[in-house]
Amino acid sequence: MEAIVIDNGSGVMKAGFASEDLPQSLFPSCILSDNRTEVTTSPLKQHSKYSVIGSKCQQHREIVATNYPIERGIVKDWDALEKIWRHTFVQQLRVNPERSALPILSCLSPSDDFAKQQGRMAQILFETYRVSGFYTMNQCSLSLFASGRTRGIVLEIGHGSSHAVPIFEGYALPHASLHYDIGGIDISQRLKILLAQDGHSVDALHPQTLDSIKESSCFMQSKAQNGRDEITSSIPFELPDGTELLIDNETLCKPSRVLFEPKELQSECSLKCTKGIHQAVLDSIAMCDEDLRGNLRQAVLLAGGTTMIKGYSRIQEELQSNCNEKLSVVPDAQFRERGYNTHRKIAAWIGGSILASLSTFRDMHISKQEWEEHHEAILHRKCFF
Repeated sequence: MEAIVIDNGSGVMKAGFASEDLPQSLFPSCILSDNRTEVTTSPLKQHSKYSVIGSKCQQHREIVATNYPIERGIVKDWDALEKIWRHTFVQQLRVNPERSALPILSCLSPSDDFAKQQGRMAQILFETYRVSGFYTMNQCSLSLFASGRTRGIVLEIGHGSSHAVPIFEGYALPHASLHYDIGGIDISQRLKILLAQDGHSVDALHPQTLDSIKESSCFMQSKAQNGRDEITSSIPFELPDGTELLIDNETLCKPSRVLFEPKELQSECSLKCTKGIHQAVLDSIAMCDEDLRGNLRQAVLLAGGTTMIKGYSRIQEELQSNCNEKLSVVPDAQFRERGYNTHRKIAAWIGGSILASLSTFRDMHISKQEWEEHHEAILHRKCFF
């Protein structure tokens, strides 16, 4: 074991050890808080109002409120996230960060708040968990590493946000990076609206159940079929309580439209952005130096769990139909890269595992001594966007 790698996702926490192929732990990054009384027998074995973490939240949703501490890629509740980390270390990885002397590589959303987020994260890990070392990098750069590339533009569509980040020689170009507050959660919310319009009872559906329907049954309709109503067949979905939900294909293909037509669906879904995700990629490329654009167009990398939805070739269609130049999308819907295609949901974690296993990582990460001497100032010298 050389380092602990954590990908702090809005929807899913991924954690494991450097040089391993897959994360050892994946669980919903949510926590239940009981506001009625202080809980003293929590899984974290400490006094706290937070009692349940991860997939077990669905079992207790009727008595306590679910809290997702990371919203749209930005940490909103640091106390809750700290408890999720403690659960990750103690219950999932079975490791004491201080005693193991393992540095932490943290994967972060490339949001506008990146510098502030990494500063608070470093402070908690060094001063509360007393880790031996810390390093952070944005999720898009790490996803590109996972594909074996150092040049390209990454379109990451996660649970709560999407990003278009151009990368050259392993380093992101912040001036041309775009962040959209749209992601898988918006697809799930529109699915809920459509199910209600079809007469289904949706009030009791937990967000994790909606996500399961989305991941297993929803699909992106091709541009040629978009807007047609001839899809009439239905698909059964079994709910956790054993009841069956019969959903027609027309309902299953409509939710993903929020990614491409957010302006048209703003009033219906309370969306903040007005441009489709494909336009973010094209705008980002246009903001880069002309000499770099060719390299970026040669590798448009799709990453994030939401790109795993069936029919993701729609993204490729939208990109190419709005660009006069040839674009190479990875993975190609027809000629798929065997390894990356199946793992792009966890690409950032895999890239982090690769980076932290390199011999150069020992010099890259911030040591405990460096933090004690320089505090946040050292982040600006050693950790880049």
